Parts: sequence; structure tokens; C-alpha cells
Amino acid sequence: MQFNINREYKDRLFKLLFGKESQKANVLSLYNALNGTDYTKDDDIEINTLEDTIYIGMKNDVSFIIDDHMPLWEQQSTFNPNMPVRGLIYYGRLYDKFFASIDDSIYGRTLVKIPHSEIHYLL
Repeated sequence: MQFNINREYKDRLFKLLFGKESQKANVLSLYNALNGTDYTKDDDIEINTLEDTIYIGMKNDVSFIIDDHMPLWEQQSTFNPNMPVRGLIYYGRLYDKFFASIDDSIYGRTLVKIPHSEIHYLL
């Protein structure tokens, strides 16, 4: 038996609820629920999700920076054993994007503080 998988429908609702600047309150609420935190200001969130238009062929569901954390949320409707590898690739691209957005140089003499990675696979 072979299943026809529509890879587009799976993440639409998740991205609709959590993947846009206008949905920061939802992102903050889910982040607090997943991590046992009590952040209250959604202005503290900087959405940095990879989109196809920036990195052709490479996008993720939802990523953002809050304090010194950079969570990556991937909604999955089916098991994929390669998610850790995909997560590694996503984080490489996210850190590329992060370094492009700051003035500090990674080749300088000053330590550049980076947000630490935090991956959540939501089934």
C-alpha cells in the first residue's frame, strides 16, 4: 500500500497560529507552556523563521529568539527519523541569518554571544 502525502497541508495550521509576527502572543503562550516559563511581553520575541524566499529549498515551521534562546519548532504529522539532521541544517542557516543581522564579527577578538538552540518536534 502506498500513501500519497501532501507535504503542503501539514504545516499550514501550525504556521498560521504561530509563524507570523502578528501571532507573537500565541508563540509566547506556547513557549511558556512548553518550558514552564512566564514571559509576558510578546515584544521580547523576534521571529526568525527560514522561508523559501531567503534560503531556496530550505524552510522550517517556526523559529524565534527570546532572551538567549533560539527555539525551533517543527510540526510533524508523521515520524521522520532524519529530523535531527534537518534540525542541524536549520540551525546552521539560522545562525548564519543571526550573524548577518548583528554588527559583531565572529572573526574579531571579542566573544560574540549567541542564543542557544532549542529544538521541539511537535507531533
